[in-house]
Amino acid sequence: MKPFEEQIKDLRKGSQSISSISNESNDLFKKKYGPGGSGGRLEFNGDFIPGKFYTCEYKTKTKVSEKTPFIDREPVFIFLKKEKFQSGSIAVSMDLGVIPPDYRGNIMVKLWNQYYNIFKDNESLPYTSQIPIQGISRSFDLLLNGTGWKTSLTGFKLDFMDNIKVIDYSDLVRIPYLSNFMIEGQSINGIYNDYRSKLNL
Repeated sequence: MKPFEEQIKDLRKGSQSISSISNESNDLFKKKYGPGGSGGRLEFNGDFIPGKFYTCEYKTKTKVSEKTPFIDREPVFIFLKKEKFQSGSIAVSMDLGVIPPDYRGNIMVKLWNQYYNIFKDNESLPYTSQIPIQGISRSFDLLLNGTGWKTSLTGFKLDFMDNIKVIDYSDLVRIPYLSNFMIEGQSINGIYNDYRSKLNL
């Protein structure tokens, strides 16, 4: 597994422009991880692993409102932990789609460099043997300080998560270039502007 920055260089060498990389990345994620997609190497078995990257269909009955200005219907996310919520449970996660691409790329580089050994070991392991990132929230507090990452935290209600897929490590380099998010409500530019306004978090 190459350093993340080197993977980005390879990706740019093989494409004519950032726009073409974005289009290729959107197409790849739709075919592999979208509804009806083929999925990656690992099959989700019902148990989330802290530090793993996932996609899903989010079929919540919650409506867009002043309290909930947007809903990500097909999130790309990093799972942190499961918590009890009302009569069910939520998957506390970083929703990568609500992070502006430049900050998303910075976060991905930091995560890859910090957890490279875990990612490398997990690359060849079955899902049931995947190594979690221990103390992930505390680790992220230190590692991602100044990136505004807490603004992307959300709790997906488990009862409304469907077609959950595990993202291959080889596809993580595509995440900074994704742009075709299925977000209902507030515009993506508005979401990004709000994110940038909270960078002290």
